[in-house]
Amino acid sequence: MSAFYAASFMVSGVTVPFLPVWLRERGFSAVEIAACLAFPLAARIVASPAGSWLADRAPNRRLAIIFFSILGLCFFVPAIFVSPIPLVLLLTGLAVTAWQLNQPAADALALTGVRRFGVDYGRMRVWGSISFVVVSVAAGVVFGWFGAPILAPMITAGFVVCLAAAFALPVTPPAERAADDAARPVRRSARAILLSPQFLVVASSTGLIQASHGLFYSFGTIEWQTLGFSGSQIGLLWAAGVIAEIVMFAVSSRLLRLHPHTLILIGALAAVLRWTLLPFAASLAANLVLQLLHAFTFGASFVGMQLAIARSVPEEMTASAQGLCMVAAGVLMALTTLMAGPLYEHFGVNGFWAMSAFAALAAAILLFDRLVLQPQSAGEGGLTRLPR
Repeated sequence: MSAFYAASFMVSGVTVPFLPVWLRERGFSAVEIAACLAFPLAARIVASPAGSWLADRAPNRRLAIIFFSILGLCFFVPAIFVSPIPLVLLLTGLAVTAWQLNQPAADALALTGVRRFGVDYGRMRVWGSISFVVVSVAAGVVFGWFGAPILAPMITAGFVVCLAAAFALPVTPPAERAADDAARPVRRSARAILLSPQFLVVASSTGLIQASHGLFYSFGTIEWQTLGFSGSQIGLLWAAGVIAEIVMFAVSSRLLRLHPHTLILIGALAAVLRWTLLPFAASLAANLVLQLLHAFTFGASFVGMQLAIARSVPEEMTASAQGLCMVAAGVLMALTTLMAGPLYEHFGVNGFWAMSAFAALAAAILLFDRLVLQPQSAGEGGLTRLPR
């Protein structure tokens, strides 16, 4: 699992910082860049439930992940050679959509290890973050040497390595799976669990926090180029945020005593602070400091979501739960990414103040749930079990 997380995040290590730059070099305007980045996020509405359904019902989740990885590679390679902007947008969007389907399936497989064998989720997932750091720094250096034409080969290499690593993923041993099936309690209603107020609070709040990153993921690199930062400095800035995320994942096992909502709330408040202050950060040092908040705006909220799923959702529904969270995040991220083009075009870096509102809404939802809807479960140490 650690090896697959590392291989999979090679793709995001290049695409998150530099795909907008590659698109701009191919003639995309700010609005068209935002549309291209929003496409796979919007596609999650259909793709994530279908992909999660397939992952839950495939002979094993490794097979599903291999299939998604092949799709991603097959869609991206033609996008390199075509010229019409709508076709590049479509193929690139489909490639990223297919690759993103790996995440809930991989997380569900990792949570199987957590439940059955007591492995540490954070110690597996952290290798994805480490990979992102290494690749984003290296990509920044290589981009500085060769410019935008090198980005497509690097992204393609990431897809190839991801596919190769998928073949090494674990499959639950047959004897262990048989014993687990024999001991499995009466199946709960998926509708009651995945549409319960408790789970929807988790899905909506984490989705809003992730959506608040929409402008940053779309135009963060371009804004840093405007400030005069070099390719190596941009790679360092992206790496700094993920290093902070790595620290969060590394200590995540020590956070198990916390209520998942507490971790998500910390992420929401950190996001409000991060996006409010970012327009004032003009120096490399100031941006580095704000990047460290990624430990909370992504790391803490993501760990909180995983804890909520692990503690309250039956194993046979974990991929579906992951998929529902991805749908919520995808819809909201698509909205903020589409907003990012006009916001950046008209307001520049001040557009980040609009992103603070999404994080503030997530905090409000969590506080309302904690103080009004479930005051009896406000203490630390667990998540209210969802109804059967």
